[in-house]
Amino acid sequence: MLFYYLEMKYSFLVVISVLLGSSSCETTKKEEETTHLTALDSIIESMEIELSVLEDEMKKMAAFSSLLFKNQGGVKRNEDIGQIVAKEDSAFLQSDKFNTKSTVYISSLSPNKEEVIRQVHYTAKMDSVFHETIQEFPLISQVYFNSRLQYSRLYPPYDHLSTLGKNLDITAFNFYYLGDETRNPKKGPVWVKEVYIDPAGRGWILSLIHPVYHQKQLEGVMGIDITLSDLMDNFLNKSEKKIFIIDEKGTIVAGKSESIEALSMPPLRNHTYIQTINSNSFRKEDFNLFKSKSKEVRQMASRFLLEKKHFFLVESGIKPYHAYCRKINLLNWYLIELDI
Repeated sequence: MLFYYLEMKYSFLVVISVLLGSSSCETTKKEEETTHLTALDSIIESMEIELSVLEDEMKKMAAFSSLLFKNQGGVKRNEDIGQIVAKEDSAFLQSDKFNTKSTVYISSLSPNKEEVIRQVHYTAKMDSVFHETIQEFPLISQVYFNSRLQYSRLYPPYDHLSTLGKNLDITAFNFYYLGDETRNPKKGPVWVKEVYIDPAGRGWILSLIHPVYHQKQLEGVMGIDITLSDLMDNFLNKSEKKIFIIDEKGTIVAGKSESIEALSMPPLRNHTYIQTINSNSFRKEDFNLFKSKSKEVRQMASRFLLEKKHFFLVESGIKPYHAYCRKINLLNWYLIELDI
């Protein structure tokens, strides 16, 4: 009887020990998950604070531009600009010793060259605002205004005019049409969430745009560009973690090479070479997690994007590892860490 009692007591203690050990393990796992997610939240907070400031700046620039259209009647015609347009027929560089003037590009598709010449002159004061904005916000690589009349004002001035084809349809690019009244009825700032190759040869671009209206007419779309390489340098490369960003469709936007390689995805190329581009060029399906050859990578994408979970255990390969995910609400993107 005593032996039976001791045996039962021992079994009870073993069960308690197992339960306590299991509970302790779960607590440690939860604490570890919280630590990783908190670190991701910190990166996202830093990013969203800085990008929100750019939204406020964009609103000010758009309001100033609308004012230029309102006061256009009091501005005299500039004959020099008319002569340059007649000679060049596509684009011209304005220059001064302070490098504060923009490049003006005029597409051959422009329906009214005379009106373009007028607009180029009475919107000239945009240049000083563009210059000040670039000086104040180093993250911005370019500021521009794209007109419904098929011309663009670009700052800093752009030398590689040959890459801008003469018959470029400015309104066919996402950095224009996403600002129109149909897609942007609130007429406010809009982040172009799908990154694209810059026609001016600066690589992959994230854009913030804002429509400019005059008397209920969309006159054009103001924009600022951030290169993905600058985005990486400012926010991702400062962390030692293996992190990357995907959009709402599961396509890789930016990331450290070691994290991309861990997913068995092709290396991200920046495409900063100069080439003529006549339409939007986006990331290929090769960079979409849902299109991965790895079943577990596809499951990870589903876990994070469809189920809205924050944790996934990757068990394939030599050593299992954990993946953590947080949403970047401002851009509707997702920041993911691979804890390898």
